[in-house]
Amino acid sequence: MIEAKAANLVLLTIDDEESVRSSVAAFFEDCGFTVLQACDGREGIDMIHALHPDVIITDLRMPHVDGMTVVDAVKRLDDNLPVIVLSGTGVLTDAIEALRGGAWDYLTKPVADLVELELVVARCIERARLVQENRGCYQKLELQVKERTAELRKLSTAVEQSANSVVITDINGIIEYVNPTFCAVSGYSREEAIGQNPRILKSDKHLDLYYAEMWKTICSGKEWRGELCNKTKEGRQYWELCSIAPIKDETGAITNYVANKEDITGRKLHEEQLYYQANFDALTGLPNRHYFQKHLELQLELITRESQYLTLLVLDIDNLKYVNDTFGHEFGDLLIKEIARRLETACGASCVVSRFVGDEFTIIPPLSATADDATLFAVEVRDAMNDVFTVRGMEIVATASIGVVIYPEDGESVESLLKNGEAAMYQAKQEGKNAVCFYTRELNRQLDERFALEAKLHRAIDRGEFTMNYQPQVNLADGSVIGAEALLRWTPTGEATVPPSLFVPILEESGMIVAVGEWVLWQACSQAVAWQSSGLAELRMSVNISALQFMRSDLDVAVKRVLEVTGLDPHRLCLELTESMVMVDSTRTLEKMTALANIGVILSLDDFGTGYSSLEYLGRLPINELKIDMSFVRRMLTTRNDAAVVNTIIAMGQGLDMELVAEGVETEEQLAYLAERGCQVIQGYYFSKPLSADDFALFCSGRNGGVPLNPQISVYNVPLKYVN
Repeated sequence: MIEAKAANLVLLTIDDEESVRSSVAAFFEDCGFTVLQACDGREGIDMIHALHPDVIITDLRMPHVDGMTVVDAVKRLDDNLPVIVLSGTGVLTDAIEALRGGAWDYLTKPVADLVELELVVARCIERARLVQENRGCYQKLELQVKERTAELRKLSTAVEQSANSVVITDINGIIEYVNPTFCAVSGYSREEAIGQNPRILKSDKHLDLYYAEMWKTICSGKEWRGELCNKTKEGRQYWELCSIAPIKDETGAITNYVANKEDITGRKLHEEQLYYQANFDALTGLPNRHYFQKHLELQLELITRESQYLTLLVLDIDNLKYVNDTFGHEFGDLLIKEIARRLETACGASCVVSRFVGDEFTIIPPLSATADDATLFAVEVRDAMNDVFTVRGMEIVATASIGVVIYPEDGESVESLLKNGEAAMYQAKQEGKNAVCFYTRELNRQLDERFALEAKLHRAIDRGEFTMNYQPQVNLADGSVIGAEALLRWTPTGEATVPPSLFVPILEESGMIVAVGEWVLWQACSQAVAWQSSGLAELRMSVNISALQFMRSDLDVAVKRVLEVTGLDPHRLCLELTESMVMVDSTRTLEKMTALANIGVILSLDDFGTGYSSLEYLGRLPINELKIDMSFVRRMLTTRNDAAVVNTIIAMGQGLDMELVAEGVETEEQLAYLAERGCQVIQGYYFSKPLSADDFALFCSGRNGGVPLNPQISVYNVPLKYVN
């Protein structure tokens, strides 16, 4: 029996005989079916479309639309919808036609026992259920096949189009598959690679042990990850980040190996560049400070014997700032490169030479058995630096000051050795440059004092610790004061005055000289105007200009601004430039001096005779005044060469129609010698030491007013000026 209620089945009976329909309906309703009735084929087809019954019982001979039409309509609508023909014709051909047309079964009526019909209905419904289940399984299987096919196609496409190289080998490592990326990266075609062993890619970057460990890992069933340096078919090396994994069957046995390899050559090159940038100087290619300190630290760890000595040289180029200021930093960089090559050649491959910072180099020679070897090595390096350098066809002298420390006597750590080496190098500079100096404890104390002074100097302007003194310049023709040289003095708060010989070099080396120099210019010009306002005769104010101030700053712009604000006549301002600063045939130097001359200020060549003057070049410069250096004045009466220099300078100045000023005059004999040769402007302790602004005004009032003053001669050291 059919469990129609549980299944909630719907049966449609189609017959033009109401008695047949009613009996069928009554029987199957008792069986639990929901029974629908139609009196002809047309009504039946409409109900099939509208109500979707689970089983249909139809007569063949009916008015309007017959049973065969119903069978055909059901077949077109749903070929798995059971249609049972219940016909009273009893003709065999009708039964055959109905079954061929799509009927599921055929019974004649009247049906003697409706139970037989019930069995037929049950059999057809079960058949429909089985067909439906089979179709569902088939559709599901077909969907799975489609999905799996799509997945395989996607996987295959992904492997083929992967940005990484993919290689599949058998268990013996013979290549069975490679994707296009592998071919593009390695240079091997698919045909060339298949059948080969991956060792065709092997380079010489890895030891055999590296590959042995890799094969040991994958043969044990584990994945191996690592970096491989391989080579292409053409022999070019490239780096890959590689993952090699075993492929296993359902039993767990390894059948193949698959390698997924990412080309990381670009990344490795970038890493190498970063390493190079972190450890080597971009300009010279020498190890930099970071690398050198690590190397020195390692060297200290490797020294195991008491008889071994490690030497550290700290080398500073003496005149690189001057070269940069004169010829520009591009020229200075070329010189630095030449110095680096010279040091590498002189020291040899067994030494480590680094560009520590700026114009400072460090050198570590091989470990030695005696400390005396350090002296010989340092002297050899210094001598090598004394040879002339050629940059852009120009010969340049670039000597070096060298500080030497020896481990363990002069320091037991990287920090202490470098610090003490710096102290020794600074002492070499103090001793006149182009020198070798070994470390002593006294040097360390001096270096600490220097750093302390530099720290105080950074705050000196803000604290108002700088003051100005003025040394008179006297005209021998009438004994009047015609000008003053402005001289900088520094007295730290609560401390004694610091000699210019101590603080001026620090201002120069630290670059603070530019800011301080402009401050001096403001003070000097303001003071000159103040003297005029108080009734003092108009004087010429001489201000020293440092090399950094001359070359780095817009000096002409600063001078214009100071003159405009203070109101000082440009012809009353004299800018003193050192001979070494301007005696270079440089377009830049000439342009700067011309710009200053166009303002109307006087340009003086200070310390004349101490440099490397060219008479031809001097004649082309807008120089108004020559100052004879005090070193010649002091020795001109006792040394023939110095007397000759003074005589030549005076003759040169007169020939070029320049004013002459002799500085450092202390004795009447010196004064008489200079006066006899026509040097009319004198500056020095013979007339006066440097004075405060008020004392200078009193000095000028007395002298220019005709009251003679006694010479103020001093036998102690003459104070150094604001600039070298």
